[in-house]
Amino acid sequence: MSTWTSKQGLWALAVLGWAMGLPLAAGAETLPKAVVLRAEGLTVQGPAGYCPDPATLKQTAGAATLLLGRCTDQAEAPPAVITVTFGRGGSASAMTVGGEEMAAFFASEAGRKSLSRRGRASDVSITSARSVGDLFLFRVSDRAEGVYWRGMTALAGRTISIKVSGPALEEAASRTLVEDTARALRRANR
Repeated sequence: MSTWTSKQGLWALAVLGWAMGLPLAAGAETLPKAVVLRAEGLTVQGPAGYCPDPATLKQTAGAATLLLGRCTDQAEAPPAVITVTFGRGGSASAMTVGGEEMAAFFASEAGRKSLSRRGRASDVSITSARSVGDLFLFRVSDRAEGVYWRGMTALAGRTISIKVSGPALEEAASRTLVEDTARALRRANR
């Protein structure tokens, strides 16, 4: 089996686990409270009840993606997967355009295509977009993934994308998790 196929299989198993309310790490009782991405000089820490799973870390060309899930299967936090993507160094300059221009981009065909799981703009619509302080929040409807909240912010010169999804996560709880994750990342990287 190729390395790529193995990694895709691990991601599929991790997502299946969150749907069942388990922590992301297979067979683990607890996840670490924080993970340090040494090459990027960043610490990944989730909001209360959610921890990063080092086994899900993907790094390519200066960018990194990591999944966060419930710290233990006994956590009081609702089952959810938080996907945090760190853009390359210097990518934070994209955030300087402000909320209105970001909303316009993600409503455009190119923006919707960039969000689509299958790479098809026609699969995606943005149902809500707003800025909350330095966090740009938007609600995405994707035929392949359902409806979820996503947030974008800048940290240490990088664009940070935070996506929250869960099997029975209410809209308000999903949005709150995006905001709480952004705050936790800022605290961890002061």
